[in-house]
Amino acid sequence: MLWPEVEVRQRPTDAAAAPYVKSYVFMRFAIGVLGLALPVILVFLEPILFDGQPFPRGSLSAYYYSGMREIFTGMLCAIGVFLVIYKITERTREARVSTYAGLAVIVVALFPTGKPGAKVEPTPLQNLLGEGTVETIHFVFASIFISFLAVISYFFAKHRSERRLLHWLCTGAIGVALALAAYAGYTGDPDKGILYAEWIAVWAFAVSWLATVELDLIFGD
Repeated sequence: MLWPEVEVRQRPTDAAAAPYVKSYVFMRFAIGVLGLALPVILVFLEPILFDGQPFPRGSLSAYYYSGMREIFTGMLCAIGVFLVIYKITERTREARVSTYAGLAVIVVALFPTGKPGAKVEPTPLQNLLGEGTVETIHFVFASIFISFLAVISYFFAKHRSERRLLHWLCTGAIGVALALAAYAGYTGDPDKGILYAEWIAVWAFAVSWLATVELDLIFGD
C-alpha cells in the first residue's frame, strides 16, 4: 500500500479533455513558481514592507513571527494541498510520496517553530501543547517534508527520460541541504545555515518539479 509500482502516465490526447489537462498542467506550473518565489518573497519583501531589517532571519520558518506570517502559512498550505491531491487517485510511489509530503508541509505551516524571544506572545496552540512540543513537531515534519521532496525528485530522475541529469542534480542538492540543516541545527554554524539549507532544498525541488511540467501545453499555440 505504501510502495506500489511506479508508473508515469501519458497525458490524455482526447480533444474533449484538453481544457482540463491544460488547467491541471497550469496548476502544476503555478506550484513550482510558488516554490521558487517563497524564499525570495519572505527574505526580501518582509524588510521592505515591515520591520526594515536588512539581514534575513535564521530560517524560513522564522518568518512566521514577522509581518509575512499569513503569506508564509498561506503559501505553504497552498503547496501542501496541491501535493496531497494532484495524484491522489493514482496508486504509484510518486503519488503516495507526494501526498505524504503535502500533509507534512501543512503540519509545518500550522505548527510554528520556537518563538524568537521571550517578548513574543505564544500562540494558542503553543499555550495548549507547550512551545517545546510544537517546535519539535515543526522540526520533525519539516525534516520529513524535505526528505520526501528528495524522494520525489529521485523518482523524476529514475523514471523520466527528459532532463534526467537535472533531476539527479536536484536530488543531490536536496540531500546536501538536509545535511547542512542538520549540521547547522546541531552546531549553530554556519550563521543562518538552516535558512540557506531550506532555500537550497526548496529551489532544487522547484527546478526539478518545473522540469516535468509540459510548458508547451500552457504557452504553445
